Order: sequence, then C-alpha cells, then structure tokens
Amino acid sequence: MADMKKDFPVFKTNPWLVFLDSAASSQKPKYVIDGVSEFVASSYANIHRGSYALSEKSEDAYHASKTKVAEFLNVKANEIIYSYNATYAINLIAQALCKSKYLEKWDVVLVGIRDHHANIVPRQSLSEEYGFVVKFINIRSDYTIDRQDFNKKYDKKVKVVACSHISNVTGAIYDVSKIKEHLRLDTFFLVDGSQSVPHIPVDISKIGCDCFVFTAHKMMWYTGLGITYLAKEWIKKLQPLISGGGAIHDVDINDYTPASGVDKFEAGTPNIIAAVSLLKALEYIQKIWWMNRIWTHEQQMTAYVLAKFLVLEKAKKLELIGPRDVASRVGVFSFILPKIRNTTTVGEKFAAKKIAVRCGGHCAYPLHKHLNKAGSCRMSLYLYNDKKDIDTFFAELEKMVK
Repeated sequence: MADMKKDFPVFKTNPWLVFLDSAASSQKPKYVIDGVSEFVASSYANIHRGSYALSEKSEDAYHASKTKVAEFLNVKANEIIYSYNATYAINLIAQALCKSKYLEKWDVVLVGIRDHHANIVPRQSLSEEYGFVVKFINIRSDYTIDRQDFNKKYDKKVKVVACSHISNVTGAIYDVSKIKEHLRLDTFFLVDGSQSVPHIPVDISKIGCDCFVFTAHKMMWYTGLGITYLAKEWIKKLQPLISGGGAIHDVDINDYTPASGVDKFEAGTPNIIAAVSLLKALEYIQKIWWMNRIWTHEQQMTAYVLAKFLVLEKAKKLELIGPRDVASRVGVFSFILPKIRNTTTVGEKFAAKKIAVRCGGHCAYPLHKHLNKAGSCRMSLYLYNDKKDIDTFFAELEKMVK
C-alpha cells in the first residue's frame, strides 16, 4: 500500500509523530476535512421541514450519508439510525428494549466478558431498575469464545445476547455469525462493531444480527456520531425512551404519537456535520478501493508486528494479550511488561519519544480481571501506519525491557 500519510494533514504538521492509538480514535484525511469545511461554508442549515435551498441541501447530504453506510454494510438506508456515539446508541437500544417491555424482571442478558464497558454498564444500570439479570460469556485461553460456557448459560430465560465483533484489548476477531446460528428466533442479538468496521469488510446480512452498532471517529470520521443498524421488524416493535422534536408524529395536551420508522429514534437536531464527515470518509475509502485494501495492508502490518512481539515474549521480556495468528486478529496489540507494575509509566516513556500508545484498562475491566491483569499497554494500527512506525516503536520498547 502506498504511503498514506500524505493524505493526513496531522502528519505534515507533526512530522515526528508515530501514531499507534487508532483503536481509541483515528486521524482524519484531508479529503474528509476539506469536504466538511466546504459543506459548512456553502450548504449547512438545519434539516427536516425546511423548504429553502440550504436546508434541502443539508437534508440531501444527511440522507446520502445513510445511503452510503447502508451500501457499506449491505443493509437498507431506512434501517440506519444516527446518534451521538456508540455508547449512546447501545444505551438507546437497551432502554428501548425495557420501555417496550421486551426485557422484564428475571429475564437474562448475556454479554461478552471481552466487551467494552459501553456494552456492559448500560445493561447493569438498567437491570437495577427493571430486574433482569446480566451474565457474562467467558473466553478460552486462546481468546476464542467459550462455547461450553455459552451453551450452559444460554437457556430459555435469555432474551438478549450482546457482544463485540472484535475485542479492543486482544484484537481477536470473533465469528459472531456462529453465535447467531445457536440463537432462538425470539433472542435479540446485538453486535458492537466499533473495532471491526474500521478494519475488516462487514456484511450484516451474513452476520444475521438484529442490531449492529459502531462509532464514526475510529474510522476517519468526526466525533459525535454513532451508527446503529436495527432490523426493520425491531424498528416497528421498539419504542425509545428518549423522544422530542423530530421523533414524533403528533402531540396534544394529553398524549403524543411517535414518528414511524427510524425517525422515532432520532430526537432533536442530529449531528449533521458529523453525518457529512461520515459520507466523505466512506467516499475516501471508496477512492482507495474499499475495505479490502485496508484489510490487506493491515494483515501485512499485523504479521510484521506479531512476529516482533513473539520474539520478545519468547525471551520472557513481555506478555502479549491476544491471538498468536494473523488470520484471527486485527492490528490491536495489548501487552504487559512484568517488571513495570504501573502501565501509565510505560505510556509516559513512549510519549516522551513522540510515540502515541494507550495504557490502562481500556474500558474493559471485566476482561482484565478475568485474565488476572491490573491493566495493559496497547498499540494499534491503521492504514496510515508503516514499517518505519513499527520499527520506531519496537526500538523504544526494547530499551524498556532491557
């Protein structure tokens, strides 16, 4: 893959930067920055019910972004809901399942022990009020799903199964379509794709989930936008807890009538600018041959990184958390230096050398506790990283382990 850094202004303004923290948030290409700036300068206005030209242009751009997302995920545009981030999106759907009385007292929700707090805490919080039970699906020592544990816990009380597509700690890719094959038709199945959509081609029709959630800012889009696919039958069944302008059909002093379709999930003025950034980012990805090119490049970089980590692990200088084969993972690598208890110290040492990594619990405390780890350090790759970045990172890491 050709040098992609030239497309990202941050590397021109910060030529010393080795950015290895894309699992937290990715950098933005000039194509997206310029496209959003042009939209704001020439076409921005509020959408819905505006009959003047600027409002119509903004409305067209907003819906064009949904159409592009639908093409990207192989679903229909009228099954796409926009919210403020993936955490908000998961809360929105979790609350709707309760408000619509699909989830009630003594029901069970299964979540992955590997999951981000965004997929765990909303359910724990709601369980206190609505009386359902949250249980965790364990992973095996090779970081795959513990099928025996899943089969034991997946009984007739389970109404919801929610899990991540890829772990933001281990980088492991989970075959979520296999989970779907074992679910009853009455089980609501949600997949958090925040770490998968930026890295691998995703076809929701093949996964077969009822709901798929991901965030924009990890894939070169602006912050403030979460994307939810919700199957049409569930759009009809569920009523959101949050409502207001734009989400209603009629209101009088006694009652209100919700809007139909996805509009009822999008109360208030949406983040129109972020929606345009999403459109521009997907156009940029399309310009560089869609996701297959990104995935091919990342597999090459992942193989290069993994080989270096395994050499250090074999010498007992660090412990790598995650799969040891390229095919079952993405370029997200968490590791522990046994002689350094405070992971923040490691992050600070890298930062002093202008290398951006992340250290701590990565919003995945249950996973770290399951692995009996206090925390870890994480380096993560994206399409703009190259072997020079990797070599610079490992040169500093080798100094630390000595």
